[in-house]
Order: sequence, then C-alpha cells, then structure tokens
Amino acid sequence: MRKPRLVLVATTTIVCVFLGSDRLSSAVAAERLTYVDLIGRLTDLEHLATLPAPGERCAQWSSYDRRSTYDPASDKYVAWSANGDGSGIIRKEGDELVFAEIDGPAVIWRIWSALAKEGHVKIYLDGAAEPAVDLPFDGYFNCKNEPFTRPALVHTTARGRNCYVPISFQKSCKITAKGDWGRYYHFTYTTYPKGTILPTFKRDLSAAESKALDEANKMLSNPGPFMPRRGGGESVNKVFLQVSGDELSGLGLDHPGAITTIRAKVDDLPPSPDDRTVLREMTLRIYWDGEETPSVWAPFGDFFGTAAGANPYLSLPCGLTEDGWWYCHWYMPFAKQARVMVQN
Repeated sequence: MRKPRLVLVATTTIVCVFLGSDRLSSAVAAERLTYVDLIGRLTDLEHLATLPAPGERCAQWSSYDRRSTYDPASDKYVAWSANGDGSGIIRKEGDELVFAEIDGPAVIWRIWSALAKEGHVKIYLDGAAEPAVDLPFDGYFNCKNEPFTRPALVHTTARGRNCYVPISFQKSCKITAKGDWGRYYHFTYTTYPKGTILPTFKRDLSAAESKALDEANKMLSNPGPFMPRRGGGESVNKVFLQVSGDELSGLGLDHPGAITTIRAKVDDLPPSPDDRTVLREMTLRIYWDGEETPSVWAPFGDFFGTAAGANPYLSLPCGLTEDGWWYCHWYMPFAKQARVMVQN
C-alpha cells in the first residue's frame, strides 16, 4: 500500500497585544454584556480560547433521581442505585413543580428534553411576578414560538430536543412546570462574577437581536472548511508532505499569533475499512513556543473528529467534506512560535 500524500494548510492570524493603563483597568472592571454579545458567543470560537473570569462557572439543573443522596453523618450513600432520572424535581408548590432555581447574573445556554409534552414550563426572571417564557414544554423545541424558531439553534438529534437560544438574567431565575410536561429535562447555564451586567431576557427581541440570532443560525447551518473571521491580518501556510517511515514533518510558524484553521487533504487513502488503520497510525502533533513535547498529539482522523475511518460530516469547529477536505477551526493562540507536524 502506498504511503498517503498529504497537503496541510494552516491559516494564522498575527496577534498584537498592547497592555496600557486603560487596558489593565478594564481587565478588572465589571463586564457588561448585551444580548447581542451573548448571541455572538454561540459561534465565537476565539472566546472559547480565553480563560473564564474568576468566579465564572458552568452548572446544570436536571431531572435526576433525587432519592440518591449522601449522608455526611454516616459517611454513606443512600439509595445510590435509584434510577428514576426522568422526573426528579426540587419540590412541589401547590400544583406546580419546581425544576430549577438559579442566582444571577447568569445565562441559560441550553434546554434539553428527551420527551417534551404539552404541560407548560414557565421561566421567571429577576423576581418578576409574570414569567418571561410560558410555553408548553414542546413549544421550546418545535420551532413555532419566537424566538425559538431557528432550526440550527432549536432541533432534535437522536430523539433529544435541544434549544440553544440564550436566556439571560441579572438576579434570579426560577423554572416551574404544570400538567403533563413530559419526562427528562436539562437546563445548562453559566453563572458570572458578581458585578457582571446582563440583560433580562424577553421573547420580544429588538431588530438587532433578531438579526444576530439569524446570523448565528446561518453560520451554524452552513459550516465548512472556510470560515469568515473578524478583522484581518491572516496568512496562509501550505506544505505538501509524503508521510512515510516515521519521519516527523510539517510546518513552522515563527511569530506570535493564533492558528485559526487547519485544513488537510490526503491522497491515496484506501477505502473503508482499511482507512481506519492509516488514519490511526498517522498522527498530528502541535508544539507551542519551543516545547520539546507536544501539547496536541492525536491520531489524524481523531483530531478532525471522524474516527474510526473517514466519515464525512460538517460542524462549526471541525469536519470532513465529501470531496475530502479535513478541517479544524479551533482557535489556538501562541506567544512566540508554533509547529504543526505529521508523523506516520
């Protein structure tokens, strides 16, 4: 079998950092985020490369079986085998069930259910007497109720109902249900440091907010190997490699910057299932700033998310096109230099 021939393309952005007194003072100031800012984070891979602010944390309320508890007095787990994970709640208040209680400032990023029905689920924000959202639980996922209508943000996958429209609030959130709401729920959210200023979500969005949701929906609906980036200063580095023996070869980047895209195309890749062996034995490594051992080491196919073998798919950060282009858009910054290497 011939050794694969590979073209490796890395797109980089030159990064310049200026730390003056204004920048330093703003770094410790309270963050103020608009709803458009929050929508932007649905597709902002660069933001994922930044460290969370001190005090920022991700958490989730779910319908797990509350009978499973830990008893600190006896240092034992109670009813640890309880497995009724479809209907767990915090408590009952009259004829309503309390699903979640969250202290702000925070953003709910994802609502999920495996079986959403017609019973209403209400979301109360910032102490308001009336809910910001009051819909049949199915109404969060059926793309019939604004702003939960964009199919890339609201969709069903493997029977899981998903809603990724951000729901932000400043002080508090309480989620309740009434009637036959179904079974199974997740509310995944981020809480931000005290002092962070967030808008209180309302279903009646402004024109700018609706446009931002439309743009996020478009971007998530049409992923691929070429991704628009903000600003300029990008450079494209391309190298052709004959991956043979155990030689380590690739390309080097000798300047501060960030890798924004890696694209690759492999010639002479055998058909399935023999491609699985080739894509596992060929590895991709990335070294930052003079490292002797790589920070990234992965089988080639695994790095692009297709293992086992070459399985075409498209997503925002990674994918493999039908015509054989592997791509990765994860934002990877470095201070001095980077090396992207392939080895058989």
